[in-house]
Amino acid sequence: MTVEEENSIRDMEYLKEHGKCVDNIVPGTSTIPHAGRGAFATRFIPKGGLVSPVPLVHIADKTTTYMYDEMIGPHGNLVRNTSEIVGKQIILNYCFGHPNSTLLLFPYSSNVAYVNHHLTEYNAEIRWATDFDFFHKQEWLDKSVDFLEKEWTAGLALEFIATRDIQPGEEVFINYGEEWQRAWDAHVENWIPPSKDSDFNNLTLFTDVVEDKTRGRAGYARAEDLNDDVESPIRTVTEQKTIPYPFSVEMICQVKIGHMEPYYSAPITAPFFRREWDEEEDPQTPETFEKCDIIERFVKEEEDYDPDEEDGGEHEYYYTIRIERAAKRTLEYDNVLALETHVITGVPWSAIRFKNIAYTSDVFLKKAFRHEMILPDDLFPRAWMNLIPREERES
Repeated sequence: MTVEEENSIRDMEYLKEHGKCVDNIVPGTSTIPHAGRGAFATRFIPKGGLVSPVPLVHIADKTTTYMYDEMIGPHGNLVRNTSEIVGKQIILNYCFGHPNSTLLLFPYSSNVAYVNHHLTEYNAEIRWATDFDFFHKQEWLDKSVDFLEKEWTAGLALEFIATRDIQPGEEVFINYGEEWQRAWDAHVENWIPPSKDSDFNNLTLFTDVVEDKTRGRAGYARAEDLNDDVESPIRTVTEQKTIPYPFSVEMICQVKIGHMEPYYSAPITAPFFRREWDEEEDPQTPETFEKCDIIERFVKEEEDYDPDEEDGGEHEYYYTIRIERAAKRTLEYDNVLALETHVITGVPWSAIRFKNIAYTSDVFLKKAFRHEMILPDDLFPRAWMNLIPREERES
C-alpha cells in the first residue's frame, strides 16, 4: 500500500510531462438511434491529439465469459453443464480481442466504455500507449498468452487518438472492426425474440415494445422515455392498481430527508413527518434520491403554470409523495432501526424521476448480442495469436 501511495504522488512538472487527461470525454445520449449512451468531447481535441488513455485488464481465456446451463451433479448438487452454452456475459461487449486469440483486453479508464462504433466515419483510432511506462509494459507485446495468464497485475494500455479535429460536444467514435460489424449485421437480420418461458429472469414479459410507452406491465418502458414525458400526469398508487408502470422501472424523488424544523422539533421516537417541498432545501442532485410513492396529484394554480417554461414548468401538476425508510435512532444509548414515513406536499414534476431497475434492459435478454471489439492485425501482437499454429505465429 505504501509503494502504491508513493507511486501515485507526482509534482506538477512530472504531470505536465507525463500525465494524460482522462476528462477529455464524458457520457451522454448517443447520436446513434437506440445506441443508448455515447462519449462526447469536453474540449477541442486536435488531429493526432489524445482522446483518452485506455489502461487494460488482460483476460487470458475468453471462454471465462461464457454462461452455461445447469445440471444435477454426481452428489445431487447443481453443477455447470459445460456441453451447453446458454449465453455470454455482457463484459464481452466492452473488451478488445482478436479472432485468432483467446485473449481479451478489458478497458477500465474513465468513460472509454461509452465510445461507440462507426465503421466508416470514426474520428478516433486505437494505438498502443506511448510514454506511459507505469501502465504499459511494451515488452509484454512479445510475450505469450501463457505468460500473461500468470501476470496478476495490469500492465497493458491503449490510447484513443483523434484522426481529425474533434469539436467540443462532438461524439467520439472508433472502429470496432469489420468482423464485429458482420456479427452485428447477422444478429440484427436473424434476431428472433425469445419466448417468455425460455428467457432469463422472464425479461421478455415486459420487453414487448408497445406504442404507448407508459402502458402497464404488459408493455415495456425505459426510465428515459418516462422522464422525457412532461405532458402525462404521473400516476398515484391508487391509479397504478389498474394501470401499473412496468416491472423494469421504479420511481424515485429528489428530496432531502432530515433538513427542516419538523425533524428538529420532533421527539426521537416520531415515526411520521409531514412538510412541504422546499426548492432551496431539496436540491435536485443524485445524492438526494429516495424511493417514493405518489399518493395525491393536484392541478397547479394558474400563476404557477407556464407552458413555455422548460424543466417541468410546463407540467400542470404538483404531487404529494410518501417515502418510507428505515432510519437508525439512538434510544437509551442503543442504536435501533425505526421505520419512518415522510409525506411531502407540493413536489414538482422535475423532482420525481423514474429509474431503470438493474438487469431489466433488453441487453440482458437471452441471445442478446455479445461480441468483443476487434483489434486490427497490425496492432494485435502475433505472439498472442494462440489459436493458430505456433509456426505460423513465429513466421
